[in-house]
Amino acid sequence: MKAFLSGKQRTRHQLGFTLAELMIAIAISSLIVVGSIQLLSHMVVTSAQNRANTMAMLQVQYVGFWITEDVIQARPDQVTLTDPSNPGASHFPLTIHWTQWNGYEHKVVYSVEGEETWTLYRHQWYTPPEGGSEVDNGVVAVGEYLDPAGTMCDWVTGGNVTAVLKVDVTANVDGKVATRTYEINPRSKS
Repeated sequence: MKAFLSGKQRTRHQLGFTLAELMIAIAISSLIVVGSIQLLSHMVVTSAQNRANTMAMLQVQYVGFWITEDVIQARPDQVTLTDPSNPGASHFPLTIHWTQWNGYEHKVVYSVEGEETWTLYRHQWYTPPEGGSEVDNGVVAVGEYLDPAGTMCDWVTGGNVTAVLKVDVTANVDGKVATRTYEINPRSKS
């Protein structure tokens, strides 16, 4: 009981914090604030890196998706590379023709623009059956941030396969690089 009473007496006489208590509280608060700022900074940097990685991967996948979708509709003799005799060239523009089951004729041209990085564009036309006039379906960007040194397409032949279109795609977004090779079989001539 005496300790309890002495505690009450002490609180009546003590009206604030001591200088030592304030210094300790400020030091602890400073450590918490500095740690929080460093954690927040790390989270922002990591988020930006993850965004760049994801964007690079998506660009590579978009290009592969669109070219694959068009090439599997065409026959090998309906897929035209620009100057295929030039090894090491990108071979863009890439031109693809096919006739749909209902008689519609399609033409798609993939072309690139840019110097440091490329943007790959897909331009499509179609012609209705029985003498209809050609309709321009428009241009859409299917890939951005493409590395010209790592983005190209070429024919690969060998084995029992007549021809396979090999498409190498490399995207570089803020220093984060994604790359992939697609080997696409056009439909057979029969």
